[in-house]
Amino acid sequence: MDKLTKSARAGRWASTQEILLQLVQISTTGEGGHDACIDQLLDTVAQYFRLPLAIISQIEDGRYEVEFVRDVNNAVVVGQVFDLCETYCERVIALEQPIYVDRASDSLFADHPCYRNLGLETYLGVRLFVDGVVYGTLNLTGPEARDKPWSPEEVAVLETAGALVSHRLALRQADRRFSLAVKGASVGLWEWDVRTDAVFWSPRFMELAGITDPDFQPVFDDFADRLHPADVDRVMLAINDHLSQRKPFAIEYRWRHEHGHYVWVQARGQAAWGRGGQALRMAGSLDDITERKNVEMRASDRLRLLEMAGKAAQIGYIEISPEAGLGTASDEVYDILGLDRARFELSFDNLLSCVHRDEASTARVFVEDALESGHLASETFRFVRKSDGDERLVHVWIRAVREADGRNVRTFSVIQDVTVQRADEQKLRHQTVELKRTNVQLERFASVASHDLQEPLRKVSTYGGLLARDYSEVLDARGTKMVTQMVDASQRMQQLIADLLQYSRSSHVALKLEDLSLATLIEEVMADLEMAITDCHATINYPVDAVIKGDRVLMRQLFVNLIGNALKYRDNTRKPVVDIGVQAATNCCRIVVSDNGIGFERKHAGRIFEVFRRLHARDAYPGTGVGLALCQRIVERHGGAIRADGECGVGASFTVELPLEPVDCYSLMTGETG
Repeated sequence: MDKLTKSARAGRWASTQEILLQLVQISTTGEGGHDACIDQLLDTVAQYFRLPLAIISQIEDGRYEVEFVRDVNNAVVVGQVFDLCETYCERVIALEQPIYVDRASDSLFADHPCYRNLGLETYLGVRLFVDGVVYGTLNLTGPEARDKPWSPEEVAVLETAGALVSHRLALRQADRRFSLAVKGASVGLWEWDVRTDAVFWSPRFMELAGITDPDFQPVFDDFADRLHPADVDRVMLAINDHLSQRKPFAIEYRWRHEHGHYVWVQARGQAAWGRGGQALRMAGSLDDITERKNVEMRASDRLRLLEMAGKAAQIGYIEISPEAGLGTASDEVYDILGLDRARFELSFDNLLSCVHRDEASTARVFVEDALESGHLASETFRFVRKSDGDERLVHVWIRAVREADGRNVRTFSVIQDVTVQRADEQKLRHQTVELKRTNVQLERFASVASHDLQEPLRKVSTYGGLLARDYSEVLDARGTKMVTQMVDASQRMQQLIADLLQYSRSSHVALKLEDLSLATLIEEVMADLEMAITDCHATINYPVDAVIKGDRVLMRQLFVNLIGNALKYRDNTRKPVVDIGVQAATNCCRIVVSDNGIGFERKHAGRIFEVFRRLHARDAYPGTGVGLALCQRIVERHGGAIRADGECGVGASFTVELPLEPVDCYSLMTGETG
C-alpha cells in the first residue's frame, strides 16, 4: 500500500509540475501585455481547480472590486464592487495568510455573511502584493463541498499562481509609472565639462538626489562621492571607456540620496570630442529605476525559490534559442546527464547526442514536432550519462515560445530523472502479479479450509443435539449445561467461519458494476429480514427514486449488514426506526443509514470497523464482530469510504460515500474484471 501511495503521489506531483511549468511559461512570455497575461493565468487556474467562480480582486478601504473574473454563470462581471466584509476574502486579509476551505459549513465561515447569503461551501484565497503592499486577492469559490481537504499539490499551484499574478501586477504598475514619468519629463538631465569639471544638474536631477538648496553648484566629485562603494569602479570604467574608446555609455548603479539611502538609477550619456580626439564635454540623462529593480529582485527571489524546488525534486530546466542554437540550463541538468558545464556546449544537437542510440532518431523527431507545433509535449527517453556511461530514464517536457510572425524565439524544457521511479513501478507491477497469485491461493485455501472445518463442526453440533435430546434423562444438570455450551460454541464457530469466508471473498471477487435502484435493493433486503422486522415492529424509511452504481451482490450484503445491525442493537423502550437517505455531493453519492437504537460512544467510531471488534458482551447481543468490517471492505472495494457516528441512548448513523463512477481497486491491481 505504501508503494501504491508513493506511485500515486509521484503521479500527482508530475501533474502538478506540468501545471506549474505552464503557469511560469505564461508569466515569462507575457504575450499580449500584462492584462492579457494576468487573464490567462486566471483562466489556467480556473480550469485546474474546476470551480465555477474565479476572481482577481483589488481591495482598498474595505472596498472589493472585481478586476479579472471567470464565472461559468456570468453573474459576476469586471468592475463589480462589493463590501469586503461580505466576501470570504475579508478573512484572508484579516488573518494575513492564505485560506483553503473544503466545507464552509464545518469551518470558521459557517457564520460568515457570504455563506449565509450565497451558501458557498468551497473557497481558496491568497493575497496579492504590489510593492510589498496588499493589492487584492486571487480567489476561487463553489457551492459544493469537497469530500477531502485541499492537497499540498493544489496549495502549491494556487500560491505559485498568486506569486506570478503579483509579479505581473507589479510589472504593470511599474510600467504605468514609467510611462507617466516619461510624459511628465521626470528624467533628470546632466552635463559635464570634462576640461573644467563643471557640472550642470537639472531641477529633476537635483530632486532625484534629494538636494533642495537652490544655490548648490555641483562638481564632478559630488557625483562620484554619491556612488555606492560597490559600484564606483564599474561606473568609472564605463565613463573612461566611453571617453577614450567611444563605447556607448548606458549603465545602472546605486546612488546615494541626500537623506542617506541609496536609489537605483539608470544613466545614459554621450560625449563630444574635439578635432584632436580629446573629450570636451559629456551630457545625458538620469532616471530613477528603484521601483523596477525592486520588482526584478522580487522576481529573482521567486525564481530562486522555483530553482530550490527543482533541486529538491531533482528537476532541471533548459532554455535554448533555436536561432542561436545555444542556451542555458540549471545545475540539475548537468547532474542528471553527467555533463561538464565548463566543456559541454548546450544545444539541441549536443543534448540529443546524450540519448541512447536506439532512441536517438525518435527523440529527434519528438523535439522537431514540439518545435513545429508550439504545444507542450512530454516523453520519456533513455539517456547515457557522459561522465560514467550509466543509462538513466529521463522524462522530458518541451515547449517552443513564438513571436507573432511564427518564429520560435525561445524553447523551454524541463527534465526529470525517473529511473528510480520507473524501477519502483516495475517492482510494483511484479508485486501485483505476486499479489494476484497469492490471492488466488488464499481464495482456494479459504474455500477448502471452510469446507474442512465446517464438516466436523456440523458433526459436533448434530451429535451434541442428539446427546441433549436422547440422553437428557441420563445427564445431570452439569452435564446438560456442558452439552448445551458445546452446541452453542460449535454453532458460533460455524457462523464465524461463514462470516470470515464472506469477508475474504469480498476482497477477491471482481466487481460487476451496474446502475442499481436503491429502493429495489432495500426492498429485497427487507424481504430477507422480514421476520426480524416484524418481530420488533421496525419501520424502514428510504427514498424511492435514488439510483446508485455498484455490484448488486455486495451492495445487497452492505445494506443487509447495516439494517440488520440497526435491528440488532435496538432500544427495547421504543419501536426501531431506520432512516436511509441520499444527500447531494459534488463527486460522490452519499448515503446515510441512521437509527434510534442504543447508539455507542463517539470514541469508538474509528475502531468499530475492525474485524472481531465488539462493543458489547456476546450474551447481550449475538454476532461475530465481522459485519461492519465487511461493510467497510465492500465500500472500499468500490473506491468509497464509510464512517460511523453515534451517541449512547440516541442512536447511530453510518455514512457511505460511493464514487459516481466506482473503480474496482482489486481489478486494477490484479487485472481481473467482472
